[in-house]
Amino acid sequence: MSRRSGGAAVAAAEIQPPCKESRVLIAHCDDSCASTESCLLHLKNPKTGEKACYMMTADIVQEIHWFKEQFSSWFLGNHVLEDGSLYIGTPVDPLFLLLPILDDARMKKGDDAGKFRSLEEILYVEGYPGYQHLSLLLADMLDVICEVRDIGKCKYYRLDDSKVLSWLCCKVKLTMKGLNALENYENMLEEVKEIQAVGLVGDYLKDSRWLDMLCSHLGVDLQPQKLQGSQENELLNPKPNIGKKEEKSSSGKSKAQKKGSTTGIRKVTQFFALQR
Repeated sequence: MSRRSGGAAVAAAEIQPPCKESRVLIAHCDDSCASTESCLLHLKNPKTGEKACYMMTADIVQEIHWFKEQFSSWFLGNHVLEDGSLYIGTPVDPLFLLLPILDDARMKKGDDAGKFRSLEEILYVEGYPGYQHLSLLLADMLDVICEVRDIGKCKYYRLDDSKVLSWLCCKVKLTMKGLNALENYENMLEEVKEIQAVGLVGDYLKDSRWLDMLCSHLGVDLQPQKLQGSQENELLNPKPNIGKKEEKSSSGKSKAQKKGSTTGIRKVTQFFALQR
């Protein structure tokens, strides 16, 4: 996937019509990766474990989000792209993607800390060859959350719970710093912002054990936040009140009863009928 500046991209679109497989992608691109080829990878979503699409450019990994309205298309230069879907790439820490892989690789049982594994063994995930592309990037990062042992010229890694907890705490602080830059969060209490930050970090954690450890360490309770979210959802999407319908129908029936029965009552016009 080649990259161009905005002006060059528009000029190219005017000269050459887009092919049927063209797509519109908005992604992070700084000066260090402006001239670097990108590759799309299929990796496991760190939260759900399902297959998801990611893009790697130099040392930046981005998760790809897809949006599509029912009736939409794109104008690229003087041409129309029938597929109006939009792909957005947002940078993600690759350690989040590897955390569940590392957790499984150590094969921890009970009080046993688990086994050390080589990076090649860790990144071999059946059905997901995309992890192999992360080897050079992760070689200098794994010591942040792993215990490392050097045996000869090879390095072996084992996930370390205490290091993971420290790393997650740093992620919460960075997330709070990002929230402080947003207008909607300027006047929000620090305690509330911390809860929001922990919730955002938790969206990338598959095992609830990590989130429980993080909440316990920071003294954060996410339960009230979940309850508040469910209450807001009920206010925005209220359930139909069946009782009111029954009350309305019953009141209508009572009005009909108040009118009384008309059986056996002659109409006034019958008294003025012509006699034959």
